[in-house]
Amino acid sequence: MINGIYSALSGLFSFSRKVESTANNVANINTPGFKAGRVTLQDGPTQSVSTAAGSAQIGRGVNVSTIDNIFSQGSFESTPNPTDMGIGGQGFFMLRQPGSAQADKYTRSGGFQFNQEGYLVNPAGYYVQGWTIDPTTGERQGAIGDINMGNSTAPVATQRIEMNVNVDSRKGNENTDISLVDAWDGRNATGTNPTGPIDSTNYEYASAIKIYDSQGASHDITVYFDRTTNNNEWEFLVTSNPLEDHRNIATNQQASYAPLDRYTASDHKGAGALMYGTINFNNSGEIQNISAYNVPPDGQVDPALTANRIVLGGADSNYSFALNFTGDTVNHAIELSLGARYSGQGTSFIPGAQASTQYANSSTTTFQDQDGFAAGYLQSISVGTDGVVTGHYSNGQVAKKAQVSLATFNNPTGLFLEGGNLFSETTDSGPPLSGAPGSNALGGIVPNALEISNVELAEEIPNLMISKRFYQANLKVIQTADEMLGSLLDTKG
Repeated sequence: MINGIYSALSGLFSFSRKVESTANNVANINTPGFKAGRVTLQDGPTQSVSTAAGSAQIGRGVNVSTIDNIFSQGSFESTPNPTDMGIGGQGFFMLRQPGSAQADKYTRSGGFQFNQEGYLVNPAGYYVQGWTIDPTTGERQGAIGDINMGNSTAPVATQRIEMNVNVDSRKGNENTDISLVDAWDGRNATGTNPTGPIDSTNYEYASAIKIYDSQGASHDITVYFDRTTNNNEWEFLVTSNPLEDHRNIATNQQASYAPLDRYTASDHKGAGALMYGTINFNNSGEIQNISAYNVPPDGQVDPALTANRIVLGGADSNYSFALNFTGDTVNHAIELSLGARYSGQGTSFIPGAQASTQYANSSTTTFQDQDGFAAGYLQSISVGTDGVVTGHYSNGQVAKKAQVSLATFNNPTGLFLEGGNLFSETTDSGPPLSGAPGSNALGGIVPNALEISNVELAEEIPNLMISKRFYQANLKVIQTADEMLGSLLDTKG
C-alpha cells in the first residue's frame, strides 16, 4: 500500500508538470514566435515480486520523460512595420547580446526595430545578425555581423552621361565656318556686365543635364549642337559654367599658361568648354562617325591638327571629357554616350536602338540619363523574401544595404529556452548551421509579418481537462490507500 501511495504521488507530480506546461502554452497564446511546450511521461522503476507463477515486476509510478518544444510552423500576422519579419519554414534569427562577442542567441520572433545608432535590434536590444551588401555589386561582404543601415547614403560622382538627341535634317549647311568652340568665350562670365559664354545665334540646339560631383553638389552640363558647312555633319560642344571650371591644366601645357595651373574664367577663353567634336550621319540619319577634341585654356581647337584630338582605344565605347568642380588634385573623367558605341576602328561608331539621329523633325532630346547622385537620407526600408534589407533615400536612390542571416539546428528540440523568446545552443541541439534565407533548407522571410504562437487552444483545453481528471484519479488512489491503512491500524490485537 505504501508503494501505491508513492506511485500515486509520482502521478500527481507528473500531471502537475503537464498542467504547468499547458498553463504556459495558454499564457503565451499571443506571444510572437512562441513554440508550444510538451510534457512526455514514461513509466517509473519496477519492483520484483513473487507470484504463484514465479518472479514478476510491479511498476512504481511514472516519471517525466521530456519537456520539449514543438517547432511546427505558426501562422502569420500582417503588420505595418517594415522591420517585422517572419520565417516561413525552418530557421532562427541570429542575435548578439550587447557586450558579448558571440552571436549565440536565436529566436523565431522577428519584431525588430532600429536603435538610435542605426542597428537592427530586437525589443531587448540584441543585435540582429546578417551581411553587409556592396551597393555597387549587390554582393555580400565579409562575415556575418551586426546590421546597420545608417541614416544616409554618400554621394556618388557622375561617371557617365547618356544623351540621345535628334537634330533637324531640314537645317541647311552653314555658309560661314564659325565653330562652336570659336564662338565660346568663358571670360564673358567675369566681365563688369557678365554675359553668356556663347550667343544663341551661334548654335541650332542645346540640351542640358544635371550631374553631381564627388561631394554631391549638382552642376549643369550643356551640350550645344550646330550644323557645319559639310553635308550630314553637325558639331557639338560639351560645356559647364565657366565660373565652376577648376580643371588642372595638362602637364605638357602648363609652361604656356604659367603661373596658372588651373582653368579660370577670368583668364581663359576655354574655361567651361569641356569637349568639342563633330558627328557625321549617313543618308538614313544614323550616326556614322564621331570625332572629339579636348579644349585647351585658350579655346583654340584645330581639327586638322592632332594636338588636342582624343584617340579611343579598342576597349573604349565612347569619348570622355575631364572636369573638376571641387579643386581636386586630379580631374574627373565623364563618359559621354550619344547612343552609339565605338567600332574599334578610326572614328567609326555603331548606333544603338535609341541612338542620336538626324531626321526631318524638330531638334529635341529623346533620352538623357546620368549615374551620379547627391547625398540622401534614409526615408524608409523594405525587406524581401530573401532577407535583403533595402533602403529608400531622399535623393531617389534605392539601395540594397544588408541581408538577414538565419541558422538551423539538427535537433532544435534540444535548444535551451532562455526566456524572452530566446533560445541558445546546447550539446543536444548541435552547432548552428547558418546561411541566407531560402538556402540550405532554411525558410524564407515573410516581410511585414510576425509569426504568431503555434499553440492550439482546441488541443490545450481538452488536455487540461484530461490532466485534471487523471490528477483526481491519483488523488483517489491515495485516498483509497489511506483508508486501507486506516482499516489496518484500526484492527485490534
